[in-house]
Amino acid sequence: MKRLRAAIEKIKQNRALRCGAVSAALTAAVAALILLIGAGADALESRFALRADFSFNGVTTQSAVTDAVLAQLDKDVRIYAVVPADGGDATLLSLLERYGARSRHIVWSRESLLKNPVLQNQFADLSGDRQVTDDCLIVTCPQTGRTRILNENDYYVYSYNMDSGAFDEAYFTYEKSLTEAVLYVSQDEIPRIQVLSGHGELTQSDVAALEDTLVTANYEIRRVNLSAGDELDAKSPLMILSPRYDLSEEDLAALERFANQGGSFFVAVQYADPTDLSRFNALLRAYGIEMLPGLVIAQESDSGSYYADQPVYLMPYMQETDVTAPLLSAGKDILLLGGARAFQLPALAPEGVQRTPLLLTGEAYIRRFTDGLDDISKQPGDQEGVFPVAVWSDRMSEEGRVSRLFIVGNVSMFVDYWVQNSTDANAFLLQMLRSLQGETPVNLNILPKTALRQGLSLGSLTPAVIAVVMLPLLVLLVALLVLLPRKNL
Repeated sequence: MKRLRAAIEKIKQNRALRCGAVSAALTAAVAALILLIGAGADALESRFALRADFSFNGVTTQSAVTDAVLAQLDKDVRIYAVVPADGGDATLLSLLERYGARSRHIVWSRESLLKNPVLQNQFADLSGDRQVTDDCLIVTCPQTGRTRILNENDYYVYSYNMDSGAFDEAYFTYEKSLTEAVLYVSQDEIPRIQVLSGHGELTQSDVAALEDTLVTANYEIRRVNLSAGDELDAKSPLMILSPRYDLSEEDLAALERFANQGGSFFVAVQYADPTDLSRFNALLRAYGIEMLPGLVIAQESDSGSYYADQPVYLMPYMQETDVTAPLLSAGKDILLLGGARAFQLPALAPEGVQRTPLLLTGEAYIRRFTDGLDDISKQPGDQEGVFPVAVWSDRMSEEGRVSRLFIVGNVSMFVDYWVQNSTDANAFLLQMLRSLQGETPVNLNILPKTALRQGLSLGSLTPAVIAVVMLPLLVLLVALLVLLPRKNL
């Protein structure tokens, strides 16, 4: 104690030491204040997402659509960001901070399967195909019991260039996928699609790409087997995908009841499907449609109606109708039908039925292969003309209810990943379902953010950038003007 008092007394008597101690104390105080302000600012930034997004594509900036969804959110949504040991996707975590700051109903946390392995069994996506992995996002709503699991495939998409045959542009869809997932799990009701089974239709593995598109658009998928006693819901469209065996009398009666209640059909067939399914054909005839046997092949002279040098890969002409108008106005009319069947619309339609061709071939012919030849070139007797390969039909029941049927003579456009990514097949699919059901799926109009930084050009320099560059130059110029006359002083 004596030494300490002596040291203090010495500092008091020594002016240099006294000033140094005061300076050190002030420095420590300022440093502590700066740390305190920094910690407070960091807490405020995390709580209210105050950090500005200066990225070239604004990838974490929310759109007005997301703001509206979060403002109307009335149910609690819990989000688990399951991240790997390296820390996870910084863009996604930054976006989650903004969502949590925007709505009090959203709570999110970072999780690790090593520390919280129960997550793998606690949550399940309705699709049944998406599992909790080491790098995913679990979006769940306790009030509805719905869960959506997102992974990296939901945040990054490519744009395919058919001219170059390559994926030359990439986009980020973080905001779109996350906002749609929040809306999906929090809605009281969501659109449902029924898929018919029990007649040799395409299996669930066959249509994995199709179901993935529907799940991504936040449809609920329900498989229906009428022979097993499953009931049909007239509010949800029924998909019939390439049946190989005929309907039973009981099945046809159930489909008729479904239609009379206002139920609608989405039918996709392939050229190799059997055409002697009498009861299935009777269902189509009730809507004024008949299948033409054989494979539709484009005439080589009509080069705009098929892909590259493959006339069996049709690129049909989309007709302007009430159903297709949104697609045409958005330029979403590029489709590819690899191996298609055509349809015939008898001149005399059943009473109360109105039919509209949606997709027409160019000049084409139909190879039925009844001559025993495997050659796809035109043979004598092959039917020629322009054929409908997709048809829409409205049917009025005696009770005044409208039942709709859409049929397309190709399945690969919906179940082949390459075709999906290369054409507008997904947009076409969702538009048909939207028109059949009359309800919009959870598919928000949120524009993707480009993932490719454009090169700098003089035209891209904004006034702010020019000012930042020019200001130091102006200071240097002024300095030279002032100092040069005085260089000899």
